[in-house]
Amino acid sequence: MALDGTDTWILPEGLRPDQLMAALAGSFGFQTFPEYAAEVVYADSFDWRLYQRGHLIHCHDRSWTLYHGDAGEVTVQQDGPELGARCFARDFPPGPLRDLLAPLLGVRALLPLARVHLVGRQVRLLNQDDKTVARLVFERQRPAASTETFSLVRLFALRGYDEELAAVRRLLRENGVTAPASPLAGFEEGCRAAGRRPLDYSSKFSVRLDPDCTAREAMVHIYRQLLVTISRNLPGTVDDLDPEFLHDLRVAIRRTRSGLSLVKEVLPAEVVESARRDFAALGALTGPTRDLDVYLEQRDSYLERLPEVLRPGLGGFFADLAARRRAAQQRLARGLRGKKTKAALAAWKRHLNARSPQPADRAEVPVIELAGRIIHRRAKRVLRDGRALHAATPDAEVHRLRIQCKKLRYALEFFGSLYPEDDMALLVRQLKRLQDILGDFNDLSVQQQLLAATLAGLRKGARADLGLAAALGGLMQSLYQEQQALRDHFSEAFARFADPETTDLYRTLFRPREEPA
Repeated sequence: MALDGTDTWILPEGLRPDQLMAALAGSFGFQTFPEYAAEVVYADSFDWRLYQRGHLIHCHDRSWTLYHGDAGEVTVQQDGPELGARCFARDFPPGPLRDLLAPLLGVRALLPLARVHLVGRQVRLLNQDDKTVARLVFERQRPAASTETFSLVRLFALRGYDEELAAVRRLLRENGVTAPASPLAGFEEGCRAAGRRPLDYSSKFSVRLDPDCTAREAMVHIYRQLLVTISRNLPGTVDDLDPEFLHDLRVAIRRTRSGLSLVKEVLPAEVVESARRDFAALGALTGPTRDLDVYLEQRDSYLERLPEVLRPGLGGFFADLAARRRAAQQRLARGLRGKKTKAALAAWKRHLNARSPQPADRAEVPVIELAGRIIHRRAKRVLRDGRALHAATPDAEVHRLRIQCKKLRYALEFFGSLYPEDDMALLVRQLKRLQDILGDFNDLSVQQQLLAATLAGLRKGARADLGLAAALGGLMQSLYQEQQALRDHFSEAFARFADPETTDLYRTLFRPREEPA
């Protein structure tokens, strides 16, 4: 992210701001503001949701300032929460900053990234009519975790004063101000010193494969990337910083397990079997907390589904879920910190990094040949199972189709870089529509099962449970009606997925060579 509205240079060593201002005094008047000093903490989500949209935010105690890269100007400045280890958009008081952060961050937390000590002074440059034609900021930025100090000169342009701006730039050059710098130098160095760099993590899976590589080389590359994602999300999951750490961890585990089942005989059988057991155990360990996260995130949605008179009945229900979630998180953290998890991940890493890997039957098969077979087979399975669905298909069979779609999606993600980008984008888009509907359908089914189990566990005739029973009944009716409507949406989405254009593209790109056209 660049602050496009400013010019920024390194202030040469030995050149003081007052000397530079003396050089400008022949052409401009000044309005000088008091010196400011603060130690600010820059923050963002773990996956840089603010930075990637051009925003930068820092706090000083409870004072928060949000900038935008379009002009380098303050967008919002207001009081907010103490940052500590994290804070969420919901922790900010109602107002413009909370309104801006909430849709960008979602359930992600703001985390401290870099602590920087700032000392600076702003000067307005005035013309003969005492009108401001530009602003200069002299600033020293010293990251707390680094020995570097950045002495910067920043020039802020004002519209309509192009000649004056050119004159300022010329005078700066004549006085040795020529070395350009990032206006975020302190922030960037502070991130580096803390082991981060902007945009160094994304939850989106992206891998590029060499079309000439073998199946083993391709899968080892994929598994290594997934292992990096697992490793990077483990600390945040253990510390329970926000729900997305656990979500990304589980997705990487699930992708790894799918790779082991989709792509057979490219690793030694004993290695695959051991990895299957280990990652299945990790999936089981991480499941309960994630399930409860999903339910708790539905709180507002559940309340909106009910008439106001029934809403108080859900208070105890969500309090119970929150208590169960705390207990599940404690078990999860112990398990992830435990020797068994560490040993499993270390063993998997050793297998992937082995210099002399053990033989496997299909390890040397060209990846392009194996990829086509896998995707073609998976697409045929989705088409077959999807065409068998009808209005009365049981939820369990719909769920099985969802799993088949997920396996096809993972295969497309694993091997997509081997095929034309536009074609793959079309196939993924069509499949994603289908997956979204199937995912919502399954979520509604699981939620109804949870509510039914809760309802069955209530004490019959207990006055305290009457409000909860009424609320649960209303919710179950609402969820059921939405689920039934999704069956119609599924038919529409599946028709698009199975249309001749899409099916012809699958055959053209992925049909094994020995199969007839």
